[in-house]
Amino acid sequence: MGRPYALLRAAFPYHLTLGMRRVTSNPVGLAFGEDGRIFVLGRAGLGQGIRVITMDDENLGTFGAGDMRWPAAILMDSDEVLYVSDEAAHKVIKLSTEGENLGSWGEHGSGEGQLDRPSGMAFDDDENILVSDTLNHRIQKFTRDGKFLSSFGSMGDGDGQFNMPWGVATDEVGDVYVGDWRNDRIQKFSADGEFIFKFGESGGGDGQFNRPSGVAIDKDGDIYVADWGNDRVQLFDPTGRYVEQFIGDAGLSKSAMQYIMANPVTLRLREMAKLEIARRLRGPVSVTVDDEGRLFIPDFGTHRIQIYKKEAYPLEESQLTPVPRNPLLLTT
Repeated sequence: MGRPYALLRAAFPYHLTLGMRRVTSNPVGLAFGEDGRIFVLGRAGLGQGIRVITMDDENLGTFGAGDMRWPAAILMDSDEVLYVSDEAAHKVIKLSTEGENLGSWGEHGSGEGQLDRPSGMAFDDDENILVSDTLNHRIQKFTRDGKFLSSFGSMGDGDGQFNMPWGVATDEVGDVYVGDWRNDRIQKFSADGEFIFKFGESGGGDGQFNRPSGVAIDKDGDIYVADWGNDRVQLFDPTGRYVEQFIGDAGLSKSAMQYIMANPVTLRLREMAKLEIARRLRGPVSVTVDDEGRLFIPDFGTHRIQIYKKEAYPLEESQLTPVPRNPLLLTT
């Protein structure tokens, strides 16, 4: 099914919060198993490794901490093999969903197929892996076993150039979207690495970025960007037009509720807190969307995952009046 001509965007409300400090500490990425398990990649300290939870906020344990040094992103393929990029080790680690180390690939360097601080990853249509080779300022493509296939990009701020690329995502036709971290923009490429368009600039306003990291594309072609330095996620339509932002609306997860109710001091502090501040995002590194219209935001600074759910309806061209020369929305 192709993309709609346009969307009636009815709502995008907060839906659910998962996790808490010491469970999903410093989350930077998510992968989803077919059995409903969610694999949460933690980046630092006691939270480093992969925590397994469910949509009911069950804690099913952790694994992988000893296999990684500075994890950045996580993927799961159709065989339910997990892939974790490790910035400090300059490699990609393969793990089973039960925690078995299945090997790794990659080596430090700037040559063809070598890596320097790999970060974001995405699959193409053939389940080859696109890797943001951050300090080499390029995107490289590998097979799942680590065989080098191709690359594009170089250091700079021109079209098709990068300054420390981070997040990478692909859409249903194979186009590639890159969070160009230090250039404060998103760039879109064909599957072969040909530049298509870019959007964004430095700042804190609508459509501006302060170190954009993760990128995701939903089934409608909408583009989500984890605007790390601005503590938010921004939503853009398929042309790169700004639509709205998410700054955080978290309630208490089930695990957080149980913890707080069992601790009188924490309960008192919660009772005294300014809840608007407690709900906000703090340094979200990545963003993930699913086919049900749910937006998952692993929030690094608050150690939890905030979930929103999209309500939008496809429109055909015949349902809309032509674009006016001077658009003015008179009714809502």
